[in-house]
Amino acid sequence: MSTDPSKRPFYSVIPLLFSQTIGAFNDNAMKAILPVMAAVQFGKESMDEVNIQVSILLILPFVIFAPLAGWVSDRFSKKKVVSMTLLAQLFGLGLLSYGLASELLFTSLVGFFLLSTQSAFLSPAKKGILKELIGSNRLAMAVGWTEMLAMVGILGGAFVGAMSFDALVVENGGWTAALILASATMGLALLSWLAFLPTPPTEAPKAQPFKPGVIWSHFGDLRDLMTDRKLRGAALGDAWFWSVGGFFYLVLVKLSGEVVEGDVGLGTLYGYWFLLLGLGIMAGSLFVAYLNRGRIELGLTVIGGLIMPVSLIGLYFCDPLTLVFEIGCLALGFSGALFFVPLNGYLQDQAEEDRRGRVLAAANLFTQLSGIAFIVFHAYLSGYLGLSAKEELLVMLVPSVLIGFATLRAVRGGSGTQRP
Repeated sequence: MSTDPSKRPFYSVIPLLFSQTIGAFNDNAMKAILPVMAAVQFGKESMDEVNIQVSILLILPFVIFAPLAGWVSDRFSKKKVVSMTLLAQLFGLGLLSYGLASELLFTSLVGFFLLSTQSAFLSPAKKGILKELIGSNRLAMAVGWTEMLAMVGILGGAFVGAMSFDALVVENGGWTAALILASATMGLALLSWLAFLPTPPTEAPKAQPFKPGVIWSHFGDLRDLMTDRKLRGAALGDAWFWSVGGFFYLVLVKLSGEVVEGDVGLGTLYGYWFLLLGLGIMAGSLFVAYLNRGRIELGLTVIGGLIMPVSLIGLYFCDPLTLVFEIGCLALGFSGALFFVPLNGYLQDQAEEDRRGRVLAAANLFTQLSGIAFIVFHAYLSGYLGLSAKEELLVMLVPSVLIGFATLRAVRGGSGTQRP
């Protein structure tokens, strides 16, 4: 196979696409299982609390290790970094499974934190390697496929995990049902590592050697990103999308608890809603990948940013158990993909090779800090103000409208198309 990225066949990225999808599936399957398991073992009132804890643990490693993860991605061959992080899934899932077998929720949460730490180191490497594998001309299309399949993993994991738990819990109990599913994800983790091995080798960039300051250079990396006018807008938009997605996840889990009587069936309902959201994102990402052949069309970001608040209005006014609500989930996913996929491609393409890992890690850091803020905001709205899930959707409508029109203004002020 040619060593020139522009001459490599597009299928050279398939092992990466498959492996990162399985990784996202595993993370979010366990994220969906742990709260509903808590509802079964400790009562429904504990579900929202455990859901918030798990959501924070999924984000926290991206905050703590962001600069170090970016440096590792810049310093070493990205293929080696991706390979090692995929293999590291087994350690986190192993400790999580041990906690379930011992009926120790705290131990399982520590295992989930290790699983999230693996994801924090994987993220800048898997994004940064795309341009090294196939070059700039097909980067936008590759990003579309990457983000589509990542979302399939995220939302498919939530759907399959929650639904499978409901199918197993009556006969096996909460702890055992969760342990069975955690063991299955370990098998998938091993498969994802093996599948990635045929990926073409990549060279290690000539990045700066390690210095202790790298470990706590969070604010310096963020400052560099936010003062770069070329990259700042894309990073802000990417953070907005993922933060809203995390908030929406918490709201849907809460909404399922409001409309389902008893403790069984919660996972199936919110898992189904997330499946619909995933199908919408899948369709939107494929649509973006098709239109972005050879270019990055930022005008799609504007369209997505304007449709998202319309989708939220529809979700607020309709019954959660009707077809209209399901269509709203699909529309929100489709518009979200239009919004963030071009931004992600632009960010990956415009970051210089010798600092691409740090740029992407800094963008991840900003996204996760924003995500934590939205989790705290949900806890305030839900716990302190006592708002219902539907009322929380209404609150999110105001910033969604502002972001939509701000995106329109920003793209109109520049070029709507970026050609690599």
